[in-house]
Amino acid sequence: MSTGIILGLGLLTIVVVFYIMLNISYWKSNLEKRKIFMTKEKKYHHWVYAADDSMNKTLKIIIYCVYGYGAYIFFAEMWEKFI
Repeated sequence: MSTGIILGLGLLTIVVVFYIMLNISYWKSNLEKRKIFMTKEKKYHHWVYAADDSMNKTLKIIIYCVYGYGAYIFFAEMWEKFI
């Protein structure tokens, strides 16, 4: 293997190890919170609580950005055509 590949793999290994080491405490506290949440008595089904998770929020933001960009293009074209 060439030196660049070896250095790249070494750097990637260091990044992954630092990522894991820096996030262990967060994952541990998140697991404890999840255990507390799972043991609570719930009023609704699980899907009610999980309906607006971070993935859905991210998708909503992306869709809003696409619609905003479409509105921007529409108004820019109308501006150029009539003014």
